[in-house]
Amino acid sequence: MVGMDASEIEKAWRDVYRRLTALERGWEKPRFRAAAIADLGRFLRERCVGVPHLADLARLARPGMTRQDLFALLVPCERTLTRIKVTDVEILSSDRDEVAACASARLPLTVVADNFRSAINVGTLFRVCDCFGVAEAVLCGYTPAPGDGRARQAALGAEAWVPWSRAERTVEAIGALQARGIPVIALETVPDAPTLEGWRWRFPCAVALGSERFGLGPDAVRACDATMRIPMYGHKNSLNVVMAFTLVAHAARVAYESEGRHD
Repeated sequence: MVGMDASEIEKAWRDVYRRLTALERGWEKPRFRAAAIADLGRFLRERCVGVPHLADLARLARPGMTRQDLFALLVPCERTLTRIKVTDVEILSSDRDEVAACASARLPLTVVADNFRSAINVGTLFRVCDCFGVAEAVLCGYTPAPGDGRARQAALGAEAWVPWSRAERTVEAIGALQARGIPVIALETVPDAPTLEGWRWRFPCAVALGSERFGLGPDAVRACDATMRIPMYGHKNSLNVVMAFTLVAHAARVAYESEGRHD
């Protein structure tokens, strides 16, 4: 399909995304899974030859396809099809001057982002980190970099002020922090975990976040030193991951300031 126009390219991405979401829903049914993977592979090889980046992903749609392969296909599809509409990205008030910003002490808190799928969430996470003076961010797995177009738009320049690094696996990032003497707290909806309201903060520390859809992986939760939860009172047992971290960062900042440990 050489010479595809923009509408044909978008349609191809949407068709692949439709197949992927159907495959994800029926993953636990072996016969359905095998047929869906075969159909996906044929579509990618035969109908997506002229689609930039998409054709390269055909190698993942093979008989031995894993859930990780499925997510590796889903993520670029979701990123490609996401469109930023008019938001506060276009309504930015002026920044504080550099002297005033530097007068605020860094909060000795690290945030560990475990396989975030949304570039917009990453950009917003950096805004929250900048707002509360979070010391650093560690982006794990396939979490988009803050330089990604949509992440950069959502961050509104905050990525320039927040130190960040990458780690291939979240467990490795947790271990590296612990080796530096920084305990890591998993933020998860674990029924018996202490709540944010009653948490006794000790600094420095780190908070590990999973995506709203999948949460932290079990191995990452086990690797953490403790688990914290935000109580849920409605029908939905989840909160947008960056909204959740905003509550945590604010609570941490209040605790840190109340201890008088800032410069």
